[in-house]
Amino acid sequence: MVLHGPYPVGEGRVSNEARAARDAGWEVDVVAMRKAGEPTRELVDGVDVHRLPLSHEWGGGVVAVAQEYLGFTAMATAKVAILMKHRRYTVVQVHNPPDFLIAAALVPRILGARVVFDIHDFAPELFAMRFGARPGFGVANALMQRVERLATRFATAVVTVHDPYRRALEARGVPAGKITVVLNSLDERLVPATGSRSAADGGNGFRVVYHGTITPYWGVVLLIEAAAQIVADVPNLRVEIYGDGDALPEVRAKVSELGLTERVHLSGRFLPQPEVLDRVSSASVGVICNLPEERNQTAIPTKLFEYARLSVPIVTADLLAIREHFSPQEVRFFRAGSVDDLADALREIASSPEAARARAEAARQRYESYAWPVSARRYVELLERLDPGS
Repeated sequence: MVLHGPYPVGEGRVSNEARAARDAGWEVDVVAMRKAGEPTRELVDGVDVHRLPLSHEWGGGVVAVAQEYLGFTAMATAKVAILMKHRRYTVVQVHNPPDFLIAAALVPRILGARVVFDIHDFAPELFAMRFGARPGFGVANALMQRVERLATRFATAVVTVHDPYRRALEARGVPAGKITVVLNSLDERLVPATGSRSAADGGNGFRVVYHGTITPYWGVVLLIEAAAQIVADVPNLRVEIYGDGDALPEVRAKVSELGLTERVHLSGRFLPQPEVLDRVSSASVGVICNLPEERNQTAIPTKLFEYARLSVPIVTADLLAIREHFSPQEVRFFRAGSVDDLADALREIASSPEAARARAEAARQRYESYAWPVSARRYVELLERLDPGS
């Protein structure tokens, strides 16, 4: 597996798939980025992790982003080619973005390996959200769309995160038989035992949680603004945000501006998945505050499934893909991008905890059809189909 990101912290999908492959008898290597303090090579849950001397920098401009992504792709391509001399991989799986990271599978493909292209997000849409207003965007975006088409054609198989993306890929010309959906659901081994669930640093109270990447498009500032509106109505309010990203400085500034320093806890970093799930599991409500951007209409945040599995009441932006998977009887929707609607939803959860718990239990039952064992079987079956010796 090759990914432009750290491993295992911050990459739950990759970790889930790696463990599923390992449990099915595959030997698994991961080529990833290296965070400060991490060893260059480490065995993690039976997965051999090779870390390259490059880490992701949040908030860079076009040039800095291009240098980072192209630099990692070059290093990963060389690393996989070197490893291939000794390992002779049957399958090389490349996780996007970027789509051109598929180049890391070129040498293995020439030598007979199958290539799986795992599409976490549509790179052209991500690029458009971040750089759409910059000069020369049209040319760059057309190039990225071309790279996406080439990557999906080059791959032996394409894996993606849910049915809305599958349908979009088919509309872009990827054959239906080439696509496998593996949901970003939660590996059951990571679910904290009921007795171990902890209320994080702030103790009890009305605990509103958000965990994951903090970017402008995921609307975390919106959550801070909504929290400021309900302080008078929810005196025991506490907001806990676990994660990192290029919008973290803006979130910190908004917390200070609105006088919420004593109410809001920011981890300032990604936590290991078992730790963050333990903290989240005892929350009063989990929030998904994605903004109404075009890309977000077809996105399903991993945290949605995690909150549902942990029976945490969910308040979520009303976006197309989320509504396709959960109903108003299972989650509390609010109008995407509306601070007032989000504040009203949080007030409702705080004032009607029994109704919130009933909705959370309904979401938990709905989640059973999305549970990781179902996706894990589908993923392993794909690997077996790609194995010429099976």
